[in-house]
Amino acid sequence: WPGSTNPTIHIPKLHITQGEHVFIKGPSGCGKSTLLALLTGINTLTSGSLSVLDTDLASLSASQRDRFRANHIGYIFQQFNLLPYLNVLENVLLPCQFSKIR
Repeated sequence: WPGSTNPTIHIPKLHITQGEHVFIKGPSGCGKSTLLALLTGINTLTSGSLSVLDTDLASLSASQRDRFRANHIGYIFQQFNLLPYLNVLENVLLPCQFSKIR
């Protein structure tokens, strides 16, 4: 967490190939959500490096990370934050409207 002297997560090396399925399991508070937030650029590193699809996320501005996420990453939050005036399919397809690639 910001201001903490202890690292939230310490992963010396993690390599996931495109299309690979990964299951992340652990007790509450072990860093699963933090890891996902880092991998998607929602949170930024305080030390170390992180590259996703050969892109150094730390070198991107917040808006560039948003664009990267829109173009390359599908993410469903723990709190769904669905738009009540859209149906389920429209909520699922909504992120595609922000991506030139999808």
